[in-house]
Amino acid sequence: MLIDRIRHLRSLAIIGMDKNAGKTTVLNHLIQEAKAVGFTPTLALTSIGRDGEEKDLVTSSIKPKIYVYPGTLVATTRDLLNRCDLTKEILETTGINTPTGEVILFRAKSAGFVEIAGPSNVGGAQRVKESFLAIDPGCFYLVDGALSRKSTAGHFLTDGAILATGASSSSSMAKVVDKTITMVEIFKSPRLEEEHYEKVKASLEEARLVIFGGKITPIPVELAFTAAREAAEIIDKDSYLIAIKGVVTDSFLNSLMSGADIKGKTLVIEDATRLLIGAELWRKIKSLEMKIRVLQKIDLVALTINPFSPRGLHFDSQSFEAALSRRTDLFIYDVGRDYAT
Repeated sequence: MLIDRIRHLRSLAIIGMDKNAGKTTVLNHLIQEAKAVGFTPTLALTSIGRDGEEKDLVTSSIKPKIYVYPGTLVATTRDLLNRCDLTKEILETTGINTPTGEVILFRAKSAGFVEIAGPSNVGGAQRVKESFLAIDPGCFYLVDGALSRKSTAGHFLTDGAILATGASSSSSMAKVVDKTITMVEIFKSPRLEEEHYEKVKASLEEARLVIFGGKITPIPVELAFTAAREAAEIIDKDSYLIAIKGVVTDSFLNSLMSGADIKGKTLVIEDATRLLIGAELWRKIKSLEMKIRVLQKIDLVALTINPFSPRGLHFDSQSFEAALSRRTDLFIYDVGRDYAT
């Protein structure tokens, strides 16, 4: 059962490689399994974006509804409260504003369907998490990410993640597999060694980009991923570690590699969700023996697959699963199957 993969965690993000990867279906499976096995912690649900609506607001495709049971804690917005078809106990008005109104926390007093929505930024999501924990310190925080919001697993919001992937990502199964395995491997990046951890963490509180070598050199920029040239000018044979706060993109690393020798050096990022690069560049990084280290290690507990795409394309489910299984030992679940037993 998928629920067995999260029992050791206190919080979980469901993140999608792309839109329509099956995240909401995965969320429903977890809710159903938690009910079936008597999962002890109270589920506390929210979303970065919006989930549970009948139709996708972008593609107009039919989406699965979210069904919850009495006792579940839910964060949604004021405009969506009336769309939650159950009896509610309002617990808190957070003061966090979104395009669909203020974020409201409630407890489900009966079973029913909900539409969940939350803050679109990490700071707001952290405040929602803190409010949930103040209401029920033992609750299990579960956040459903939105398109391109892999950051919902990072910034110390959750200690675990499920990665959802599927045919919506590309018409080529091989490309989807390559892209997915790249992300899986990035999630396996080790935590930064203790001898460097505190020094690097403290440095990133003062600057967004820092080079460690014969001396510690902070680079004063607002957006670190735009400062590859400045970093390349500083990196020399004595430099051994590059620490960056925020996202790291293909363009940043390509520019860095064109201006400096990074072979064997260590790149430190906040967490795995910060490294937004393609499979080709990931292979190049590995060939250069560049080490990737993270400040926060996120436990990737499972990979879920959706072989169907709203464009009408679909992969053969067994072939898709087999192709991924050949390249990872993660548990893989097909959201189109009943795997609750």
